[in-house]
Amino acid sequence: MMKRILYILVCSLVLAYSVLVQPAAAEFKKTKIAVLDFQLQGGKHDSADMGKIVAEWLITALVKEGRFDVIERRLLEKVLQEQKIGVSGLVDESSASKLGRVLGAKIVITGSVMEFQGVVEANARIIEVETSSIIAAENVKSTSAVKLEDLVVQMAEKIIRDFPLEGYIVQREGNKVLIDLGNRSGVKPGMQFMVYQEGRLIKHPKTGEVLDVERIETGTIQVKDVKNKTSDGIILHENTPNAIGNGQMVKSTVELVPLPAADTRKRDRERELPVYSSDGNLASQLASMDAQIEEMRRLKTSGNSDWKNKYKGIDRSLDSMERNFKRSPEVYLCRARSMEAIDKLGHAEKYIHKALSVSHHYPAAYALKGDIYMWDSLKANPEYSKKKDLKLAIDGYEDAAKYSMDKEFQASIYLKMGNAYADLNDDRKKAKEFWQKAADAAPSSSAAKTAQEKMR
Repeated sequence: MMKRILYILVCSLVLAYSVLVQPAAAEFKKTKIAVLDFQLQGGKHDSADMGKIVAEWLITALVKEGRFDVIERRLLEKVLQEQKIGVSGLVDESSASKLGRVLGAKIVITGSVMEFQGVVEANARIIEVETSSIIAAENVKSTSAVKLEDLVVQMAEKIIRDFPLEGYIVQREGNKVLIDLGNRSGVKPGMQFMVYQEGRLIKHPKTGEVLDVERIETGTIQVKDVKNKTSDGIILHENTPNAIGNGQMVKSTVELVPLPAADTRKRDRERELPVYSSDGNLASQLASMDAQIEEMRRLKTSGNSDWKNKYKGIDRSLDSMERNFKRSPEVYLCRARSMEAIDKLGHAEKYIHKALSVSHHYPAAYALKGDIYMWDSLKANPEYSKKKDLKLAIDGYEDAAKYSMDKEFQASIYLKMGNAYADLNDDRKKAKEFWQKAADAAPSSSAAKTAQEKMR
């Protein structure tokens, strides 16, 4: 009898232990979002339904990615009528949050399409339902309304990067790992993930409420092969030997940055890996700043002098961020975007160079460099000639593609390079060359599909 009791006790302990050491294996849940019709501002648009069409294009691009659960349009319109909320994309954060709670959505996306002096600009605001706050803002521009669908696809790609994937390592063998995220959650070959070990609970000092769990970074992995529910990857680096293990959390990075050579890896690791991908506090501050910068841009574009006061507040906030996050390439890049938004191209260039002096292999900095010269070419009074803008833009884009290991990111850059040759130099042959590169880099990406359409 005693042996039987001991046997049952041992079995129970073994079972309990196996449950405790197993990583979280919950079914991946897609982020539930609602996309409102975009509001039309200025200019002559092809259709009164253009705001609805833009929303549909955006929904299609987001659904294709595989990680979003988009509210069905009929249900959205029904709830809008019941709640007496306008369908316009410019509802305020409070109304959007109220709508999201009724629909059970986590995120509400609102936006506008503006036409000013021949430039078409699409803006989107991403509103978190729980906090009723803008967590990110995205903006894309073009010189032709015919290319509006291309702009929406570019915007979708930016929005997708605002929602990093989170999962767990379920197996490690040598330098290889298996994570519990696959095709169903939107993982693609080449994606990189930061790896974290969960540490102590962070509790409120007064109430004792658990607010968060400490995350201790242990290294970086890259996905090589993707299956339906899992993905195989390799370890790119570890903070200490064997730091990465089963049950640790993984989180996709915002940009994919190649690691330096093995003999300089330890020395340069902090300089090469973006702070944005590993520091949630900085990430939230940057998202807030981006939203404010886009608001300032809209004010200035519409001729509203309130942009000057907005700029002063942004400038003070960025000063504080530079003090708190010393030599952060992301903060420098945010400053560059603020300078470009008020047409100070020289200042924008200065801060891009600062970001690159800290992290030389930083694709986002080179991509922004290319973008600001393309944007300069669209202005009524550009800083440079179209010929010089084209050369500088292509130089930036080439480096962005060279230093990124993300095939979809490369495809989006090649698409931009093709567009640059087509728009600024009317060089259809050169444009086709880069559109083909976009199609070859990531055939299933939205950038590749857009490039293929352009070549027809």
